[in-house]
Amino acid sequence: MKSTEVAVLFLVIARSMGASVGVQSTSGTVVVIGWSRTKIAIAVDSRGYDDNEKYRDDICKIVRLGDHSVFTAAGNIIHAYKGRALWDAQKEALHAFKEARGTNSPRLLRTAARSWGDSMVTEIDQALQEDFTGSKHMLEKNIFLTGVFAGFENGATAMYQVEIVFDPASQRAKQNFYTERHATTVVFGALGRNEIVNEVVADKTNFAKAEQRKWATAERKIPLRDRDVRWAIRLVQLTMEYHPQKADVGGPINALEITRRGIRWVERKPGCNP
Repeated sequence: MKSTEVAVLFLVIARSMGASVGVQSTSGTVVVIGWSRTKIAIAVDSRGYDDNEKYRDDICKIVRLGDHSVFTAAGNIIHAYKGRALWDAQKEALHAFKEARGTNSPRLLRTAARSWGDSMVTEIDQALQEDFTGSKHMLEKNIFLTGVFAGFENGATAMYQVEIVFDPASQRAKQNFYTERHATTVVFGALGRNEIVNEVVADKTNFAKAEQRKWATAERKIPLRDRDVRWAIRLVQLTMEYHPQKADVGGPINALEITRRGIRWVERKPGCNP
């Protein structure tokens, strides 16, 4: 049975309203992450929404940054306006990681996460000037999006979470930066539609206890090295099945595990980066 500790910093971020026609706007739904000092398991759904509020299930929500690191996010990953992207969180993450490599920083992921946060604040401030109403529509609980940089740093796992929020006082964007602390055993948490994940991981309700019992039986047939990532996949599936707003979650599931050996994809849609 999995750890009952819930990752408290992962916030609920739902899809928001679509942007103007042109470039596709996508928004996060559910991202499940399990991590310890020696491994990180990630599973995500594929659902996003176009500019006409129609869902599409071909979104790649995990971006491979290097041999031992990835970026994922929940919230409005892209905001399109008049046929162009005012911000693109995934593109900026790749750029931030590339720039961080050039600094020879011993904390590569942290440097990239900090740079990404700074750049996203700048881009969203510009978007607020150009399309204030549309940009404000991207908010959920006063948050535009949350990005996560996860991987290995100095021989151990590292994970940094960056919230890009709206400051009502200044009418501008700002960032909140968190360093996630790993535990000895794998701990699971979620971004986006995370209520079902948190309920099951906490293992207190009848529903959670029943699902934990089912998994305890099912995982016996799964190779030991795949159990954590398969549990992350199952938590995404449970969200698709039982969340009150399950229409926001769907499509094929992408899942991987990161260890000292590198990134190992367990499930991946065609077209998503290797």
